[in-house]
Formats: sequence, structure tokens, C-alpha cells
Amino acid sequence: MAKYIVGGIFSVIAVVVVLMWAGVIPGLNTGTATLTKAQLEVWGTVDDETIYTNLANAFTASNRGVKISYKKKSPETYEQELLRAFAAGKGPDLFQMHHTWLAKYQDILAAAPQDVFPPLDFGEKFVDAAEKDFTAGGQVYGAPLYVDTLALYYNVDLFNSAGIVFPPADWDEFTKYSRQLTKRRQSGDILISGAAMGGGKNITASSDILALLLLQYGVPLSDENGKIKFAQAGASSGQASAPEKALEFYTSFARQANPNYSWSGSSVQDAESMFAQNRVGMMIGYADLRGRLLRKSPKLNVEVAPVPQRKGSVFRRNYPEYWGFGVYKNSKNARAAWEFLKFMTTQEINEYYLTATGRPAAQKQLILRQQQDQRMKAFADQALSAVSWVQKNEQVIRDVFTEMIETQITSDQSLRQTLQDGEAKINARSKQL
Repeated sequence: MAKYIVGGIFSVIAVVVVLMWAGVIPGLNTGTATLTKAQLEVWGTVDDETIYTNLANAFTASNRGVKISYKKKSPETYEQELLRAFAAGKGPDLFQMHHTWLAKYQDILAAAPQDVFPPLDFGEKFVDAAEKDFTAGGQVYGAPLYVDTLALYYNVDLFNSAGIVFPPADWDEFTKYSRQLTKRRQSGDILISGAAMGGGKNITASSDILALLLLQYGVPLSDENGKIKFAQAGASSGQASAPEKALEFYTSFARQANPNYSWSGSSVQDAESMFAQNRVGMMIGYADLRGRLLRKSPKLNVEVAPVPQRKGSVFRRNYPEYWGFGVYKNSKNARAAWEFLKFMTTQEINEYYLTATGRPAAQKQLILRQQQDQRMKAFADQALSAVSWVQKNEQVIRDVFTEMIETQITSDQSLRQTLQDGEAKINARSKQL
């Protein structure tokens, strides 16, 4: 009960702060205009329109010459719409950009004015992953409002029934607990899955989980230009390479002959649906997974813990997935767009956003606060050790990683061949785009 009371207090504070900025109640807003007349068009795909309407109203309350319109786009067509708009010279002034897009779209982005986002200040304010993803050549090209990471979700009732007290801290414990939790019918079919792991299309974030394991095994996924080069990393005659070990471990949970077998890669039901039915002990996902699970099953007894690490590892490696905002270089209102982005990342306003969306913080000061919230602590801790890597096209990589998983659990192809084929496909398809 205490954690919900604390969360409620933070929610009230955050809402009050935005109202103060908007001038509804006295406080932060001075009512003095700081920008001349400008009309900003903002595009996004992640959050509801109401959130940005509130942020825009708070900003324009003290910048009365600025008008801001926000358009939420479909995730399926968002990037294509952006490209068509930019090609026509009619792109939005401020637009949401995936954290991997800087390498792909730097030539259409306006760098931040030095007095708005000084690069040194940016690095001190945001986590390392955000600095890597949104800065280049000593300039800032965007900023995030949050940083999400993969975490472990576990069914408390199933854990209690199996006599498991704490969630696994490393992959050895994860494997042990998965075997304890897995229950099979006499036919061999899985009744209770210890872990939703090993599958491709029917596992939430399967490609990201594989990428996480590759990073934890020390595999360099790409070079500084985004060329994929993981297939031969650490290869030696007679021994499995690091990428082979990572792929082998992940897919072992979906291969019937393996002692880790706990998941049917051909199941028509997805991991989220089965978890919500109390038929899965553990699964891995991002912060918004909790909400989806509870909407499916409101009484589900689910908790979140940090994602497992390799046993004995000195440095934690976590996997990020998040969006930020960038400014279109041909915008006639680039300065105003950057000022609005700066406003959204001010500590008080950003805290309102995080409270309204339930997302994990990207800023170090706000991480300190979320570490005190049991619901957000795992994500807050993990943002500090999130590892980003250069991706020319994140969707191509996700698709090919899923293909690699499906190939490995449905055929006798060697691990090395699967990795080599995947590397070649990603590099070839990325060139075609």
C-alpha cells in the first residue's frame, strides 16, 4: 500500500507543476513571452495526444506567440509518412525519432543551438545510452523523455507454489527456476511454461532478448558505421564462439530434446496471453508490458525484477528501447522547436510526463526518484547500464533476428551458418533501403 501512496503523491505533484506552468494556478509561470510568433507541428507515435496537448499548453502559457499542434501517427506507417513529408519539404518541425535513427537520418536533423542543449550538459543530465544515441561530433541532435529497458516479469503465485523465494539474478538461476516451474502433461505437451523463452514470433521482444544475450556475451554487434559483424566474433576451431553460445542458450528453451525445454515455438498463443492465464512463470519485456498483462487479467499476481545477467559478470549490460525527439533541419521554426524540446526535458515537466505515461526516466536526477518507487526501481537501475549499438535499420535487424531464431528451432542448420546467414541478410537488406 505504501508504494501506491508514494506513487499517488508523485502523480499529484507532477500534475500541479504542469498546471503552474500553464498559469492555471500561480507558481512557476511568469506569463512573460520569451519567443516570437511561431507555429510548431509535432509528430509522434508512442503516447496519447492528451499528454502532448497538456505539455504544449504549459509551454505556450509563457510563450504566447507560439502555437503547437500535435499529430499522433500510426506505428505501422509512421516512418514512411515522415519520409514522404521530408521529401516534399513539408516535414514536421519536431518529430519523434527512434533511438537508433541518428545514423540513418542525421542529414535531415538540425543540431541543437549550443545555448539550448550544450553537449557537456547533455552528458551530465542523461544516461550514457541517450548521450550515445543522440549526440555526434560534439553536437546534440535530439533528446529523449524516457529510456526503457528489458526486465524480468514473474508470476508470484507460481513462484510461491514452487517454493521459489526470489527472482533469478543470473541466467543460471533463470534456467534452474524455469525447469522447476515447467509442468508437462503425460503426452509431453507443456501445461505450465517455466519461461517464455526460445521462440521467435510468439515471444514478446524475442529479437531484443537475443540481442541482449549477444551483448552480455561480449559480442560486438556492429561497427561504428552500422555494419553488422557478429557472426565470427570469438570464433575458434573446435569451440563454440560467443555468438553461437548466445543463440544456443536462447533457443534451448524451445527445443524439445534440450533439458531447458519450456516453450513451444509453434504455439498459436503468444507469450503475453499465456502469462496472463497463469500458464507462464517468467517472461521478459519492457515497462509497458505490465499494463497489457493486467488489462488481460486484472487479478494477475505479477512482479518485475532486473533482467538476469551472466553469472559472475562484473559489468551489467541491459537492453534499451525508447524514442526521443529531433528537429527537422528545414524547419522555419527550428529555434522554437528546440526550446519546446528543452522545456519538455526540464525536470519538473519531464516528471509529469513520466507520471502520466508510467515510463522509466532518462535523466539521472529523475532516476534517483524512481529508484524509490518499487514499481519502477528495476527499470530506473537498468537505464544506467543500458547499452546502445549502431543500427542502420532497427526493423530489418529485428526481422532477421526473428528469422534466425525460427531457423534454429525448426531446422538442423548449424549455429554458425544461421549467424552467418543472418549477418549477410541484415547488411544486404540495409543497403537496399
